[in-house]
Amino acid sequence: MSNTAVHFYLTFNPYLNTEYEHEYTQAHEFHDLLKQSITKNKKSTCFWGKIIGKDRTSTVDFEKFSTIIQNNHELGISTHLYITDFQNLWVCKINAVTDKLPKKAITLPFYEGKNVEIWFEISDMTLLEHNHEETANKLSELYIDNPYMKLTINGLSPFTTGIKYPCFIQDLAEEHYFDEFETSEYSHLILKPNPSITSNSTQQVLRSIYTYSIHETMYSKLPHAAKVEIESAELDMYEQKHHNVGRIAFAYLKALEVILNDLVIGHIKRCGHGENFFVDATSAPPKLYLQDSKDYYIPVKQFNKNFSINQIIYFIERCHNQNHLSFKKAFSEQKQFVRFVTGDLQKLIKENYFVPIRNALAHNDSDKVDIHDAMAIRNLILGVGCKGIINQLYQTFYPEKFRDLIKVKGQYESSTSQAKLKLVG
Repeated sequence: MSNTAVHFYLTFNPYLNTEYEHEYTQAHEFHDLLKQSITKNKKSTCFWGKIIGKDRTSTVDFEKFSTIIQNNHELGISTHLYITDFQNLWVCKINAVTDKLPKKAITLPFYEGKNVEIWFEISDMTLLEHNHEETANKLSELYIDNPYMKLTINGLSPFTTGIKYPCFIQDLAEEHYFDEFETSEYSHLILKPNPSITSNSTQQVLRSIYTYSIHETMYSKLPHAAKVEIESAELDMYEQKHHNVGRIAFAYLKALEVILNDLVIGHIKRCGHGENFFVDATSAPPKLYLQDSKDYYIPVKQFNKNFSINQIIYFIERCHNQNHLSFKKAFSEQKQFVRFVTGDLQKLIKENYFVPIRNALAHNDSDKVDIHDAMAIRNLILGVGCKGIINQLYQTFYPEKFRDLIKVKGQYESSTSQAKLKLVG
């Protein structure tokens, strides 16, 4: 069994849904149906169908689907269904697949009278991308290299041909959207506000972020959960509500926490070293360890929740000080990042009281944080009036990739000197 989760991928035709305006596709309608169902009953699920022509006969190999779901379950990872019309990209949490719709199943009226060859039972769902460019960029991270498919494709695109849907894919980012989600405030990811779905202003917010704070190519590297926090906070700023500055600051602190977890713990997992670090999942909060000294510790590869900012920094320090072999291997090309996190970032976090402010906001003590300090948190992380923490994290983690963003590459000195000589002459 592979350590990389295999997921399912489908495309759909938004023009088949003629009852609504073009922007509101059957995926949007399905999302609203599932959200409404879960609001009434937390255990509720809905069924998404793959339609084929009325005269066609299904050739789906259900054994492959069941095997994939079981393998992912053994890895402690949810199985995803990625759905796209190439404008929007959705991700769903799959419970099961079937060829027949159960009697009391909840689904769209859209499927009535249509030939459906496979039904996906979905228990959670969110929108990942909502425009052509960002959807195409995320699709390029989905690839095919598994025993369930006869062909290998390094990255999907809107122009990928020669594959039969639904197909079996892997995600280069290996984000565990539903497994990493913190359930303390919302029981399901679909219940957590997602500005990409609920607001028409999100695109303007993103353009402002790209133009003034975080370059688009860098922003695309951020985990989805961090993007949602940032976009929710910036949408509040954009619409000039400012009704909850504490919530804005908390959103940025959560985004920073998600990013650090992805760049450290996520990177360790993606490098294949997740079995060499351990978690005491019985403690509150869970704790990270470098050795498997207790029989109830589990490998970090089996744990998908986020650790606190302080835990991540302390973990890096211990790994570095103890010369941990697996850590050295994983971060052999990120030495600048390790120095930044344990040096300047740690100092900045301490001097600006990130941890006590986050704790206060997490316990609804927003009155303890005034508007100036809340905005200072946002400015420091996003990069308003300074070189933001997010920029520094990704520039030190991917120095070759992002160095050119802040470097003039042309040769101007000689031409300027020649121009001066001509003026003198």
